[in-house]
Amino acid sequence: MKPYRELPVSNDPFDMWRLGQAGGKISYSKTGQAFFRFDTKAQFQKYMELNSQRGA
Repeated sequence: MKPYRELPVSNDPFDMWRLGQAGGKISYSKTGQAFFRFDTKAQFQKYMELNSQRGA
C-alpha cells in the first residue's frame, strides 16, 4: 500500500508523541533511512492538528 504522506523523521519527543497519537509509524527506506509514514489523510491531518499543543 502506498503511503498518503511521508516526512523526515524527527527525534523531538513531542513529534514522536503526536506521531503515535495520530496513528502514524516510523518506516525505513531500502537504503535504511527512517521517515514518518502516514497511510491515510486522516492520520496526517491529526498529526498536523496536534502541533497546536506544542508548548501548551
